[in-house]
Amino acid sequence: MPVVAIPDTELSTHVARGVLPAEVPHAAAAAQAGRAALLVHALAEDPALLLAATRDWLHQEPRAVAMPASAALVAGLRERGHAAVVSGAGPTVLALCDGVQAAEHAAEAARALTADGAASWRVLVPCVAVDGVRVESLHHG
Repeated sequence: MPVVAIPDTELSTHVARGVLPAEVPHAAAAAQAGRAALLVHALAEDPALLLAATRDWLHQEPRAVAMPASAALVAGLRERGHAAVVSGAGPTVLALCDGVQAAEHAAEAARALTADGAASWRVLVPCVAVDGVRVESLHHG
């Protein structure tokens, strides 16, 4: 179940991409690919791996200078055991949680971490269908 924390500030994708390095070390790229595979497994089979699976080597640290409040929120949530990341190019923060109770705890933590008034944040726990998808034919014949 996701939790999203949306700041009252915006960051253009162009700026977010502009702070990324032109090249990355092979080891970092390999580690990131491994985490992507682990994330698929964590989402499908083993939510206990979400924190490890959402560790980012390529994007979040370089982008922290462009969105320090988001970086601080991600760090604070991760220190508390929540699988938090910058969502897309940012500055929204996303936490992936195993169930409603974990999402409520992550939302409470996000609200506490953003209560200093340095920025205004909306913390939401959106409803997500967890029953999977169903494919139906559009043809009736």
